[in-house]
Parts: sequence; structure tokens; C-alpha cells
Amino acid sequence: MKIINQPIKVMAIFYPNGNIEPVRFRLDDLVVNVEKVMKSYEEKIVGNNRIIFVCQHNGKDIYELKYELKSKIWYLFKQ
Repeated sequence: MKIINQPIKVMAIFYPNGNIEPVRFRLDDLVVNVEKVMKSYEEKIVGNNRIIFVCQHNGKDIYELKYELKSKIWYLFKQ
């Protein structure tokens, strides 16, 4: 996997219980559908809380998305 760390636009579902589920995201002109969230966990670095989602697309492509809780910005961290 290659580190990208680029801000992206994400369509996600925010559930009333606080859970977040990314549905699809835009990478340049390509729309990538998230088939499955394989793993999600929280990360705290220098007071910056993030939720990391390891997502699968097309049964083989793996993407790592990060959502910053304070700034509400999504990042494509690894591809």
C-alpha cells in the first residue's frame, strides 16, 4: 500500500448511535464504492482524534480512509 494522505470527498452514513460508515468516495475523477469496511479503529495523535477505516473495493483493492473528528475532514491515507 502506498501512502497518499490527500483530502477527499466522502459519502458516509452517520448513525444516531455515533457509528460512521463510509459508502463511497471520490478520488480525482474516479468514484470508488466501499463494498466492505474490514476494520475501523480510533487513533489519537497530538490531540487530533481520528477514526480509521480499512475499506475494500472490487474484492481486492484496499483503501485506508481517515476521518478527523475535530475538523470533519476525510483523508485517503493509503491506497
